[in-house]
Amino acid sequence: MVKIICFGDSLTFGYQVSREEKWHAIAAKKTGIQLINRGVSGDTTVGMRGRIQQQVFNAMPEGVILMGGYNDVFFNRSWEPAAENMRAMVDQSRANGLQVFVAIPPPIQLPVAFKEGGEMVDFEKSAVMIEVYCQWLRDYSVSVRIPILDYRAAIDWTNKDLYLDGIHQSPAGHLLMAEQVIAFLQKTVE
Repeated sequence: MVKIICFGDSLTFGYQVSREEKWHAIAAKKTGIQLINRGVSGDTTVGMRGRIQQQVFNAMPEGVILMGGYNDVFFNRSWEPAAENMRAMVDQSRANGLQVFVAIPPPIQLPVAFKEGGEMVDFEKSAVMIEVYCQWLRDYSVSVRIPILDYRAAIDWTNKDLYLDGIHQSPAGHLLMAEQVIAFLQKTVE
C-alpha cells in the first residue's frame, strides 16, 4: 500500500473537524492510499522544518504532501520566509527519495471570524500576502516540476458554508478538498 504523509498546519490537520470528516481520511478511504495526517494547528514552516525528519522521513513514506505557510504570514507578516522553508523541505524530501506534492491551500474568506490569537493579526493584509505566496508556490512548483495540488482550482470558495471561521474549512469544505485530492492522486501517484 502506498503511504503518503500529509504535512502541514491546521489546514492539513483539519481544525475542529472530526477525524472521519477530514479531507485526508475521506481520500484515503476512497483511494486505498494510506494518507497519514501530520498537520499541527498553529504551526509555521519553521516548525514543519523542525519536525520533518521525525514525522516524515523516519516514517519512510513513498510521498509527502506539503501544505503550510499561512501562519508564517499571520505572525511574521511576511511570506518570503515561508517560501524559503518550503523550498528547503522540497529539496530535503527529494533528497530522501520521496515523491513530493505541493498543496495550494484554500483562500482566506474575509471577514475572518477566527478568534484564537487573531486579534493580533491583520487578516486583510495577510490575505493579500497569501495570494502572492500562493502564486509563488505555483510558479516554484512548475519550475522544479512538482505536481501541484491546487485546492483553489476547482472549488468556489465564496460559499461561506465551506468555512468554519474564514480560515478553516467546514466538513463540507473538507469533502470538496477530498474530492479534489482523490482526482489528483489518481492522476499522479506512481
